[in-house]
This record gives sequence, C-alpha cells and structure tokens, in this order.
Amino acid sequence: MASGSVSTVIRRSPEDVFAVLADVRLNTRWASASVSGELLTPGPVGLGMVAHEVSRLMGRTIDVRSEIVAFEQDRLLGYLTSGGPFPFRGTFATEPVDGGTRLTATFEARPDGLFRIADGLLGIMAGRQLTRDLASLKQLMEAGQL
Repeated sequence: MASGSVSTVIRRSPEDVFAVLADVRLNTRWASASVSGELLTPGPVGLGMVAHEVSRLMGRTIDVRSEIVAFEQDRLLGYLTSGGPFPFRGTFATEPVDGGTRLTATFEARPDGLFRIADGLLGIMAGRQLTRDLASLKQLMEAGQL
C-alpha cells in the first residue's frame, strides 16, 4: 500500500480553500496530473456526490469515477476512486490558523498488477507530486488567481 500526507498553510480563509478543493472542475488549474474533471451528480457538493476525472500518471491516462465518502462543509472532503489501475482514497482537511488555513492532504493507494511491483516508488512519487500540487494551489490562491 502506498500512502502519505502533505500539509501547507495558505493565506486564505478555510471557506475559500475548501471551495476550490470541492470543485473538481478546478483541479486542472492546480493539480499537475489532472486532465479534466466533471460533476456527475447535480446539486451542491456533499456526501455521495460523484465526479468523473481523467488524469495522467506515469505516462498513462487514467479514467476514474470519484465519490465523496466523507464530508464536513469547509472542513473535510474525503473521496474514493474506482476504475483506473488501482483504488485510491484521499482526504483534504482544512483548519483555521493564524493568517490563513492549514490544508492537510492524505492519500492511500492499493496498486494491483504491475503497479504492485512499484508500490514503494508509487508512494514516493505521489507524495512528491502532491507536495508540488499543494505548492501550486497555495501560489494561485494567495495571488487571487483561484
């Protein structure tokens, strides 16, 4: 199993940070692997909402269905993917801190097949990518571009 956690502080309110994270259509602006994202469930973001996402990982295009499996407005967004080469679970948690919001992102993947061989490497690569992506999110949000 590949897993990890990354945290950063963004000089924006928890509500602002959460609003960007909760909109899968914005992923392409800050998440380097994201190719596209669309909501499949109508209505406000919440528990059980489903999205279709396309990403690039290790040179492969990955097409997944993501479902929100944990939700606390402006505080916690947990999701689980199906499809693609392996199941992936992640969370985004926000908390107010002096001067902004602490954002903590966690991930857990259970690779199958050929990806199982690269389990440790996959965890390292995913952690590095997530670190870069949160730095991009921070930069864009603090510049008012998201």
